[in-house]
Amino acid sequence: MSTVKAKHFHLIDDMDIAALALAAIERVEAFAIGVKQTLATWIRRSSQRRELMMMSEHMLEDIGLTRYEIARETAKYFWQK
Repeated sequence: MSTVKAKHFHLIDDMDIAALALAAIERVEAFAIGVKQTLATWIRRSSQRRELMMMSEHMLEDIGLTRYEIARETAKYFWQK
């Protein structure tokens, strides 16, 4: 009889382990999605700042920015807003 109980409790432990493993996988997936979104934001910022640096005075005037504002923006690191 004790053998049956031991197997039954072992089965419950396996289910707990499976639930914990699934929860851990979900957390890793969420983390990976966050990292992907952050990297995409950083790449987009870097690209936009490079484009701003290459704009002519006429283009800057059209969008209402000065060369000083562009210099201040492009001096930021890619992770800075």
